Amino acid sequence: MHTKTLTLWMGISTFALLGAGANAAEMQGQMHGHGMHASAAVQVAQADHQHPAPAGEAAAPAAEAPEQDIFTEYPAGEALVGRLLMLKGHLLVGQELYRAGRLDDAAPHYLHPTEEIWGLIKDEIKTRKLPNFEGDLKALAGLVKAKKPAAEVFAKQDAVLAKLEKAMKASDKKAPAFAMTVAPGVLSQAAEEYKEAFVDDKLANAVEYQDARGFVTAARAYVSTHAKGLAAKNGDAFKAVTGNMDEIAKAFPTAVPPSQAVLDPNAVRALVTKVEEKKAAFQ
Repeated sequence: MHTKTLTLWMGISTFALLGAGANAAEMQGQMHGHGMHASAAVQVAQADHQHPAPAGEAAAPAAEAPEQDIFTEYPAGEALVGRLLMLKGHLLVGQELYRAGRLDDAAPHYLHPTEEIWGLIKDEIKTRKLPNFEGDLKALAGLVKAKKPAAEVFAKQDAVLAKLEKAMKASDKKAPAFAMTVAPGVLSQAAEEYKEAFVDDKLANAVEYQDARGFVTAARAYVSTHAKGLAAKNGDAFKAVTGNMDEIAKAFPTAVPPSQAVLDPNAVRALVTKVEEKKAAFQ
């Protein structure tokens, strides 16, 4: 995304203000746009126009405009559902990591929904008179920041997801063309995130990888809910779409990035393109 660098720094600042207990090196390894390995920290040091605060001074949080994404030019309904799916993807991968005891790794994925996505959907949520769950998202992030027991975190997450699903149900159209506009968009955004997970042709950026994994998981589940209508519209095309999505998912075997990438970014992008090419079959 064009505004990714700004978001990386905002994510780091926000989490620092929330009181994360990680030291500076760990923080660089865990925040958005960084991997869990030292090589990924180079990305932070090379970010454009960023300067450390003078000694003894805390860096002031900067205001951040909503990050633009693949859905910027989409119709309002498709954009809203696509972004809700990405928000859901963040929470799903965050939950995987939290459940595995990787609390610090999970934290960015509970922050991203309000840092990166809510600003893009809040007006449409209001216009459509859908449940406003921004406060719930912030409360959930607070529980994660405080490293509360998983049962407490997941109970709050279930409540958040219930509101998210209600908003999606009210906005989603039971039409193959709609579904096959939304799902390829989410997959395309996942391909971008996955590309940004690579440093010098090596998979080194854990958070970007995890973002992509969450988006792919959410997109596949969404297509599954539309399976009957999509298959009825064009069975052969639907089979090809699900086959390609299964191949994309192979790039993300675990929530923690594998030591060696299963697929390179070009291979993932090529598979997403194959899905996109089937959109016309569902019009």
